[in-house]
Amino acid sequence: MTRKKLSAVRSAQKAKKAVYAALAVTFALTAAGCSGGGGSTSAEGEGGASAEKRGSITVSLYDRGTVPSSEGTMDNNRWTKWVNEKGPVDVKYVTVPRFESLQKFNVLFASRQAPDLIFEYDTAYQGQLYNQKQLMPLDDLIAQHSTEYKAMLEKYPALRKAATMEDGKMYLLGRPMALNPHHYLLIRKDWLDKLGLEVPKTPEEFLAVAQAFTQQDPDGDGQANTEGTGLSFVAGIILNNMFGTGFTLFGEDQIPWVLENDQVVHDWDRIRASIAFQQQLYDAGVVDKDFVTDKNGEKQKQMWISGKLGITGSNGADVGSYEALKQNVPDAEVIAMPLPETQFGSYSPTLSSPVQMTGMINSAAKDPESVMKMVDFMVTDEYTNTIQNGIEGEHYEKTDDGRAKPIDPEKNKTELEYNRDMSMLTPLLGKNYGLKNKVDPTPAEQDYIKIYDQAVEAYMNPERPMVGITQRSYLPLLPQNLATINTNANKTILDMAMQTIVGGGGEAAVDKFISDAQGVWEKAGGAQIDEFYAKWYAENKDDAILMEDIYEMGEQMKKEE
Repeated sequence: MTRKKLSAVRSAQKAKKAVYAALAVTFALTAAGCSGGGGSTSAEGEGGASAEKRGSITVSLYDRGTVPSSEGTMDNNRWTKWVNEKGPVDVKYVTVPRFESLQKFNVLFASRQAPDLIFEYDTAYQGQLYNQKQLMPLDDLIAQHSTEYKAMLEKYPALRKAATMEDGKMYLLGRPMALNPHHYLLIRKDWLDKLGLEVPKTPEEFLAVAQAFTQQDPDGDGQANTEGTGLSFVAGIILNNMFGTGFTLFGEDQIPWVLENDQVVHDWDRIRASIAFQQQLYDAGVVDKDFVTDKNGEKQKQMWISGKLGITGSNGADVGSYEALKQNVPDAEVIAMPLPETQFGSYSPTLSSPVQMTGMINSAAKDPESVMKMVDFMVTDEYTNTIQNGIEGEHYEKTDDGRAKPIDPEKNKTELEYNRDMSMLTPLLGKNYGLKNKVDPTPAEQDYIKIYDQAVEAYMNPERPMVGITQRSYLPLLPQNLATINTNANKTILDMAMQTIVGGGGEAAVDKFISDAQGVWEKAGGAQIDEFYAKWYAENKDDAILMEDIYEMGEQMKKEE
């Protein structure tokens, strides 16, 4: 079997839609047969057969604090009620704070109150739960009790591969997605034009443009209050990608391994070049001096939307930030730029994954069959269309080509937008997915569609690939002892990298950082991790999902749309 076997994704048969049987029967109470009590849990049909008891499960749901008071709460609103009315089982939602979800899940597991069906984007935490034996193997459950999700696995075999852990069994649930730009490197074209500059194509040109944006008053207000480029969060990740490395200052989940001569290598040379360049940017005064503390990029974002930042990174198609920028600076013109070419080649920032693993079933779930019924319901067209678009005739109308046209966009902002995390298993494909498929886009959305098209042209090209061996979600899970080594060593190395960037000292300081970082890595036992990935690649390269396969999968997803 070769890696190309993944092209079988293209030829999988479409499964028939399952018709959900009625799982709850209304009791017909008559004067002769009713004694006043309600103790029975089943009813007799015409043939005298007892109806199946309706299951009851718990399901986790992110709470982002965005539910309008008129809609209720995250666990009790029009959509949770709709699920319990239309779905195959009774669902009690267990809310978890979106950005403190891991802490909440840890408390729930420790108190044995973790939900039956768990949704969490963090792949490292998924692996942790697997290592702790908190997850239920899914192969037999799906084979015996699933229809819709089983059909999706057959249609998109990569889902099965991504769900399978080192013991050869599936533990994760996921969904297919369109392959799209995920990180964007954005630049103010109106500033380039005003200063007579071109889009930078090399690191040297990038630095020169950032200096001009900082020093030459590109916004024309007569004040020295602009910055050339962002260096925190997504912008920092992208600048590392520019040098072909997945090493990043923001986050402990580092991917510094590359392929050289068909061998996995921990590439310190690329890390060195990236840190040296970021030190140059910092020394030149073209970035926020406090970028180290801006871990989520919020300060950088405010500089961008206020019209005071020339280059930034965007996490997804952030129309909201673009719209805010245009409100503050109506003449602002933004484009997505290719990553400048370095001595290591030409690369692209992160693309979305063609499959995304989001769900797990608690090993302590008492009614796994009912959980699987809910999973099946969540991937149906009925569930997908309703959670994404609302109720037909109330929230949207169908266009002639089958897209959903909002009836009242403002009403939908109140009644629909807060439910997005209820769709963590719904396929992100088709006529109603993505900005380009939106009916009657706003002027800001029309502009961003052009930015999206620029990003597609610049980034979605295997000749300018994403960095690394494959995307993080397709790398094997580190055993717990190696995961601990990885986390602890990287925390120290990241602190050292930050100090090197802001501390100056030029090439000598960067050389010392690399030498010290290698020492930390070796002393912590990092060589075991390097060997782990090298062995995994050597033994699995014919069957694993590697970078070239991701692009092939993306092409298949396009055809499915």
